[in-house]
Amino acid sequence: MVANRQDAWTKEEDTYLAEVVLKTINEGETQLAAFKIVAKELSRTPAACGYRWNSFVRKFYKEDIENAKNSSKKLEKGKKVETIHTIQKNEQVNTAYEEEITFNAVYDFLKNLEKKVDIQQSIKEIHTLEKQLLKIKQENEYLKKEKQQLQEKVIELEQEYEHFFDYLDKKRKSVGVVNGKNEQKS
Repeated sequence: MVANRQDAWTKEEDTYLAEVVLKTINEGETQLAAFKIVAKELSRTPAACGYRWNSFVRKFYKEDIENAKNSSKKLEKGKKVETIHTIQKNEQVNTAYEEEITFNAVYDFLKNLEKKVDIQQSIKEIHTLEKQLLKIKQENEYLKKEKQQLQEKVIELEQEYEHFFDYLDKKRKSVGVVNGKNEQKS
């Protein structure tokens, strides 16, 4: 499925843009005036209309532009010449336009597909890393508990060790052994 931008130009908008631009050129006005008219009608900026005209639509109307310019020049001299649009010409423009849209649609589709594949690979990597992180966290928790148990055992053994030596000292004193020698009480 091809995802279209919400602000993408439709064929009808391109046709309207072309008609208004050709009409203004024919009347001797500037293209900027046409862009302002189209922008107001289509809720776009004049700059967006100008960009669309120059980057895409214009190439389909080269002959019509020349005719409109010539007509404009003749109007300035007082002569009126009508611009003739033949059905065959419109069909050629529409065919070229449809081919361009098809190419653009395919290109956009492939770009989106490439992004989706990259995203899916990234998601797989993220899931793998999350699993590894979870495993490491579990191992870390286990090691913390084991360390705590060992520290408690060391403290317990140290206390037993102290009690044992206290007991030995008491027994030595009661028997009278000091520094490994038997001393008798007098």
